[in-house]
Formats: sequence, C-alpha cells, structure tokens
Amino acid sequence: MIKMAQAGYIKHLYETENKSKSEIARITGLNYRTVSKYAEKSDWNAEKLPNVEPSAYPSLGKYIPTINKWLEDDRKVPRKQRHTAKRIFIRLCEEEGYTGCYSSIKRYVKKKKYLMNQGVSAGCLPLAHPLGYGQGDFGEFIYYDDNGDQKKAYSLTISFPYSNKAYIQVFPSQNQECLLTGMRRIFEHIGGVPVRIRFDNMTTAVAQVLEGHERVLADGFMRFMLHYRFEADFCNPASGNEKGNVENKVGYGRRNALVPVPTIKSFDEFNEQLWDWCEKDAQREHYQKKVSIQSLWEEEQAELLALPEVPYDVFRYEALKVSKTGFAAIETNRYGLSPELHGEIIQAKIFCDKIEFYHDHSMIASYRRSYGKNEELMDWTQYVRTLCRKPGAAEYTRFFESMPDPWQLYLKETKGKDRRDALSLLSEMIDDGNADITADILTLSQENGRTDTDSIRQAYYALVKDRKPPEPLALLSDVPKLHYSPDLSAYDDLTGGAEND
Repeated sequence: MIKMAQAGYIKHLYETENKSKSEIARITGLNYRTVSKYAEKSDWNAEKLPNVEPSAYPSLGKYIPTINKWLEDDRKVPRKQRHTAKRIFIRLCEEEGYTGCYSSIKRYVKKKKYLMNQGVSAGCLPLAHPLGYGQGDFGEFIYYDDNGDQKKAYSLTISFPYSNKAYIQVFPSQNQECLLTGMRRIFEHIGGVPVRIRFDNMTTAVAQVLEGHERVLADGFMRFMLHYRFEADFCNPASGNEKGNVENKVGYGRRNALVPVPTIKSFDEFNEQLWDWCEKDAQREHYQKKVSIQSLWEEEQAELLALPEVPYDVFRYEALKVSKTGFAAIETNRYGLSPELHGEIIQAKIFCDKIEFYHDHSMIASYRRSYGKNEELMDWTQYVRTLCRKPGAAEYTRFFESMPDPWQLYLKETKGKDRRDALSLLSEMIDDGNADITADILTLSQENGRTDTDSIRQAYYALVKDRKPPEPLALLSDVPKLHYSPDLSAYDDLTGGAEND
C-alpha cells in the first residue's frame, strides 16, 4: 500500500495532465498495476478492516480459538501481565505445535485487539446486559440504634443485570468514604471486579457534569477506579431509568432485607449478616431466564477482573487548626485534642468509621467518626497533661465525668500539692500507654489501705514497670573458687578480745 500523497500524485497525473498509465509508472517508479489501481479509483472511503475469521489467515486457522481465548482472558488481568503478540507466538510454538510465521500472528492479534476495544465480538451482537457489567446506587432506610433511637442510614447496592444478582452493604452516610469502602468490601467478597459499573451523577463520584456524557470525576473516586481497573459510566441527569436494574434492587433489598426495621448496634456486624442474605436470595429463579440467579452468576463471575495485589485503603486527609480549647472541627462536629496544640495545624486521616489525628507525623488521638450534628467528642486522656498546671479546675471541666469513677472520687478528695502529684502520676501512666488500667491501679492501692501518691506509684511500678524479675547472672564455667579463711585474732588486740569474753 502506498502513501496517500503518492495516490494523489498518480490521480493528478492521470486526470489533470492526461498522462498514460505507462508514463505515470515510469515517472513514479511504481508497478503498472499499482498505478492502474489508483488512477481509476473512484471510491476513496477509508478501507474497512480485514476480517479476523480464520479464512483470512489460512496458516493460523485452527489456532484462532486458542488465541481468542487468551486475549479474552487478558481482560481480567492487569495490563502488564497480558499477552503480547510475541508471547502468543512463543506459547503457540511450545504448547500447540505451531510452525507458521510470527508476522501472521502479529497481524491477527492487532486486528483482534482493535475489534475487542470497539466492543465487537466475532459472530454475535453486543449483549443488552454484558457479562461482568454492574450498576451501583445508594438507597435510604431507617433503623434503631442500641439505645432504641430511630436513625437514618443508607444501603449501597451493586447489582449485575445479566444474572440479576446483587450485593448490599449499609452505612451511616453516603459520603465518598462509605461509597468506596462498600465497593471494596463487595469486590473482595465476590473475588473480582466488575468490568464496567453504571452510576447516577452522585457528587461522591462526579465533580462536574459536562456536556453529553463527559464528566469530571472526583479525585478520590478516580484514584479508586484506576486502582481496581474498572470503567465507570454515568447516567444522563434525572435519568435513573438508565440504571433500572439497580434501582429495582435497591427497593427490593429495602423491602426484604431491611423489613422489619432492623436494630443495628454495629454496622460491621450487620454487614456480615447481609452477605448471607444476598447469597440466599440468589437461589431463587431468574424472573425471565427461568434458571437460578446463582447459576447465571457463576457464569458471570468468570468474567470479572482480577483483584489487585494490594487492597485500596479508603480515607482522605484534611488539614485542621486546633482551637484554643483543643478542638478540631470536621463537618459540624468537634473532636477533643490536647489544649497544648492550640493554634497548631494537624492532619486528620478520615475513614468511613473513624478519624485519626496526626501532629508532626505521630498519631495523637483516634475517635469514632460522628455522623450526628454539632456533637462534641472528648477523650479525657488528652487533657490530663494540661490539667497538671491547673489542678484546681478538675471538677469544673467538661471531660471530668468521662474519667474513670475511682479517679473522679480520688481527685475530689485531694487538694493542692496532693492533687497535682496525683495528676502528674496519672499523666505518666497515660504517656506509658496504660490509660486502660489506671482505675485498676488506684483501686488496688486503696484495697491495701494506702491512698497517697507514692503508694499508688509503687503499685503501678510493681504491676507494670517492675513486673519482670531480673535474669540470674550467667557465670563462666572457669571462674575460680576462692577458699578464704580470715584470721580475726588481730581484732582481739583492738577490742580486748578474749579479756572481754
């Protein structure tokens, strides 16, 4: 095949300068048949791709199904571990006894990959619900917490329209951390990743809706998508019908898995129970195909992408300034840190269920993540060091009642230097990482009738710091034995010796 500029030159010589084909062949140095082809050509539409059927590759014919299977399986693994044309050639030679040339394989693989990327498969039309394609959405429901209070929560559903199977996980919010954590849990539970997932234009995934189907994705969602290698499609605005399968599944799950209104004491424990419900539900018959949903799912599961070697850690960082009273605000809630950090910039590592606070690359506090409004979460251990400088204010602080009961009573009974010394010891135990046994130490000392600070400290050191007895000294085997018999008669001259006996 010649270049388009050469073809244009041939056409110009033939049509405009009235050169004969023989003259054009001499001028261009091309074969007469090539000149004739382009001189008389009238249809200049782009040439169609050659067929990839075996008839186009006679020496490769019987190996085509094997090559197709390898290339189709490659969709499920990372790109770095997919077959190249060279690797296919080597495997065919070693495993299938192929004796043809490499160039035939190279041409076929190139065309086959092109057709695969266009979503076209030889011999069949694209499926309405392709294998391994999913849809995702949140649904709202109510539940009772462990105090019997009614709360609102959200169920994340990932459905697979081909088999009609779906998986549900519930969260106290539908923020990005909950979305990505739920997707990761579902991926890990099913042992693979959907090839494509369709969503609506949720703000946790889409930062900006552009013209047509163009979207600017949120950074966290884009990073998650790249990590798990799936593609994402998004519905047109106000067109939830474009993901009708998951819309139906959200309602179905709410009417069946969440009725009667559940009591949720732990979202993690409740989500574990939901796996069993999802698997049991898949035993029913498919509404249209008249076979079990589970049997269709097993067919579909084989088309999922492989999980990455390293799981994705779902969190986001946020830089915060600590207030004068030692609080850091996230959304509408305030989390108590040490007042000694007031004015400092700290980093919050925000997960779906907890928040870790870091200062100078060290973790200084960890709290459950609050989804309430204007809540104030405090950890009394954060304030003891500051309280050592103002011991008289202990009973008047907002965190005092969250301290262990024995320490509340003890501090109320002490004043002045005794209280300061007690708070200093309490701060020492907290710094040692033993905040959980401070009440036990104080109770032990009181049971032995000693409540002064030194006695409490002695009890702490005996139980924690001096718990391990010293190892016996290991002596060398060749240490000499000394036989020493001193003569004490010299002392008799000094003391009167026998005269005083």
